[in-house]
Amino acid sequence: MSETPPEPDESRPDGGPPPPRRRVNRREQILRAAADVFATQGFHNTSLADIATMLDITPAGVLHHFGSKTGLLTAVLELRDDTEPAPGGSPMLDHLVTTAERNSERPGTTQLYAVLSAESATEDHPAQGWFRERYTVLRRDIEGAILDRLGPEQRGPAGAPGPGGHSPAGAAAAAVIAVMDGLQVQWLLDPEAVDMALVTETVIDALVARLARGE
Repeated sequence: MSETPPEPDESRPDGGPPPPRRRVNRREQILRAAADVFATQGFHNTSLADIATMLDITPAGVLHHFGSKTGLLTAVLELRDDTEPAPGGSPMLDHLVTTAERNSERPGTTQLYAVLSAESATEDHPAQGWFRERYTVLRRDIEGAILDRLGPEQRGPAGAPGPGGHSPAGAAAAAVIAVMDGLQVQWLLDPEAVDMALVTETVIDALVARLARGE
């Protein structure tokens, strides 16, 4: 009759209790895998089976954690927001330059944002509402930061709505976002060709100077 082999001794050399077993966080694994494949293939070209295969699980295993492919996409976008530090004590415009610099250090996240933001412009894309809201908030916050940087005598004209209902500072805010998003695409295609942080800072300074001159 064979004996049951003893359990491996995992106690510490100092006689203390064995270290706790590290629990695999399957939900986080799925999120990371989905972010990678959404970044390379886009949302519509990715199936739950593609993501499940990367982790050697079934598509039902993915659905168990997120309910649907759209639910998974939403979680991926929220994960990006959760890992995006808030401006904190840094002024918003300086924070944008720091963000551009940090984006050059994390190509996967930058690619994910570039691919999904462009793809969300297509009809009925599940991320369309998320990106629309994100751009609305960014335009508002950047407009406010631009007005804060201007002197008191320039803030009134820069913040006044024009014939189309848009203020010069609001137009400048939209321009800053357009530059940052466009730079991400240029950088992904040719990282050595552009310095995202430098260009972002240059554009912000130029726009603020233009508004300060009343142009």
